[in-house]
Amino acid sequence: MNIHSRQAGDPHDSFEQQQRALIDASRALVRAARQDLAAAAAERKLRLSEARQQPERRDEIRLSAAAIEASASSPAEREARIEELAAAHRMERLHTPERIERAAQRLLEG
Repeated sequence: MNIHSRQAGDPHDSFEQQQRALIDASRALVRAARQDLAAAAAERKLRLSEARQQPERRDEIRLSAAAIEASASSPAEREARIEELAAAHRMERLHTPERIERAAQRLLEG
């Protein structure tokens, strides 16, 4: 005796079977995704620990003594630039902050 008064081979049973199959497939995909994520996290953690164990590498530029001397301005040159800036300020040619900043940049750059 069938409680729900459905007969065998009812289309409703077929639909429920399809739904169960889809749910099972969905659960399998979720499990696979979790495993992939766990594997990726473990790999990332391993790479980070390996990177921490390696000595830190930095790019360096080493200047020769001649390059250092050439880039450093002499006190006389620097004083001349400062005097030029002061004269321009006294003549009121540097009345905006932008002009003062540009003049200071020229002073520092040489």
